[in-house]
Amino acid sequence: MTGSATEPAEPSELVERLSQALGSGAVLTGEDIEARSCDPFTHLPPASPALLRPRSTDEVAAILAQCHAAGQPVVIHGGRTGVAGGAIASASELVVSLERMNRIIEVDPIGGTMTVEAGVAIEAVQDAAAAHGLFYPIDLGSKGTATVGGTIATNAGGNRVIRWGMTRQNILGLEVVLADGTVLDLLNRFIKNNTGYDLKQLFIGSEGTLGVVCKAVLRLVPGPTSQNVALVSLDSFAKVVELLGRARGLPQLSAFEVMWQDYYAIVSGDPARRLVDPAAAFYVLVEAMGYDEENDRDAFTGLLEQAFEDGLVVDAVIASSGKQAEDIWRVREGSEILVREMGPFISFDISVDIRRADEFVVAVRAALADAFDACRSVAFGHLGDSNIHIGVHVGPDTRERTHEIEACVYGVLRDFGGALTAEHGIGTLKRDFLPEHVSPAALATMRQVRRALDPDNLVNRHVMFES
Repeated sequence: MTGSATEPAEPSELVERLSQALGSGAVLTGEDIEARSCDPFTHLPPASPALLRPRSTDEVAAILAQCHAAGQPVVIHGGRTGVAGGAIASASELVVSLERMNRIIEVDPIGGTMTVEAGVAIEAVQDAAAAHGLFYPIDLGSKGTATVGGTIATNAGGNRVIRWGMTRQNILGLEVVLADGTVLDLLNRFIKNNTGYDLKQLFIGSEGTLGVVCKAVLRLVPGPTSQNVALVSLDSFAKVVELLGRARGLPQLSAFEVMWQDYYAIVSGDPARRLVDPAAAFYVLVEAMGYDEENDRDAFTGLLEQAFEDGLVVDAVIASSGKQAEDIWRVREGSEILVREMGPFISFDISVDIRRADEFVVAVRAALADAFDACRSVAFGHLGDSNIHIGVHVGPDTRERTHEIEACVYGVLRDFGGALTAEHGIGTLKRDFLPEHVSPAALATMRQVRRALDPDNLVNRHVMFES
C-alpha cells in the first residue's frame, strides 16, 4: 500500500469544509444519520460522524478529491437494500449517499437506451422505459428502493436473468469517479464499440471498491406484449430439472423460480399465497414474456399440458390476468413473511450446479443439523440460472452466530464447487470466506487492480477484502 497508512483522527474540519461547499441539506449528522440503516432486515445505523449527499458527478468528484487529500475513508450508499454488509460504516468513515442523484437524463427509443444518474430506483427506470414502449429487464423484489448504482456495483441479477442476463449484460456505459476525484467518462451508447479496453466492466460488480458509479447508460429492449405465469407443484427434484429442460424450449422463457417445500410452507401460511396444494415437495414459478399474445399463450399452455400428461406436474394454477400474475409472483417474493416468521435469519445467495441443487440443499441441512441443536431453514431461488437462496435460523442468537452458520454452509458449498455469491456480492460479511472460493492468483490480481485505482484504500475499504 502507498499513501495514507493511518486513519484521520478528526474529520470534523473536513466535514465543515464539505458542508460549505455542498450547500444546505447536503450534510447530515446526529439523529438524521441514526434514523437510517445499513441493513434491510434490521436497524443498523451508520456509525459515521456525517453523511454527504451530493447532487452531481462534479460534487462526488469534489468530495472524493478532498477526502483523498485528507486520507479520509468513505463508504458509498445507494438504496441500502444489500444483504452482504456493503453499506456498513464505522465511526472513522464518512458516508456518501447518492440518493439525490436520481435524474433520468434521457430515453432514446430509437437506440434503445436510457441514461440515468446512479441514485434512480430500478422501478422508476422500468416505469420510464414502459412509457416509451420499452423494458428494462433487471427486476428485483426491492426494485422500489434498490438503485441503478447499487445494482451495477453488485452486478445484480434478479428474476429474469435466464432471459436477459445479469446487470452486466444490460449496461452500455458508465460515468465513474475514482478515489482521488478523477472522473472517467465511459458513457458509451453503442452495442458495438471495441475502442480500447472496455473499462466499464471493471466497475460492474466491484462493489464500490474501484470507484463510484455516478451515471449509467442502460440497454433497453422492446416492451413484451405478452406475459404468461404459472405456479406448479412437483413431487421430485428430478421432475423439476426435466421441466426446466422443457421450458428452455420456449424462446419466451423469462423466469424459472423454484421453491422447496420448507419455503412454500411458510409463505402459504398467508391464505392469499396458498395457490396450490402445500404438501408437494417442490414448487416452480414459470414465466414467459413475448411479443405474440395468442401464440405465446398457446406455447405456454401446451408446455404445461404436456407436463401434466407426462406426470411431471402434480398441480398448477395459470394466471388469467395481470393481477393473478402479480399474486403468483408474490408467493415467490415473500421476504416479509420470512422476516416475520423466521427472523432473525442469515440469508445465503449462492450458485451451484443445477443438477446437484437439491443434493446441495440436503447436504446443507444435514451439516446444519450436526452443528446446531435447533435449526430451521428454507430454500428457494432462480434455479434456471443456478442461483439458490437459503435462509437459516438457529434461535434468538442467530445473528451472534452468523460466522458459525456461514462457515457451515460455505464449507458444503466449497465441496460442491459452487460460487460464494451469485448476485448480492461479497460485501463485508462474506469477506473472510473469499480466499476459499477463488484461486490465490485470482485474489492477488483483484488486490492489484484495487491498489492501482485506490492505492490508499479509501473507498469501501472493508468491502470484499481487507487491505
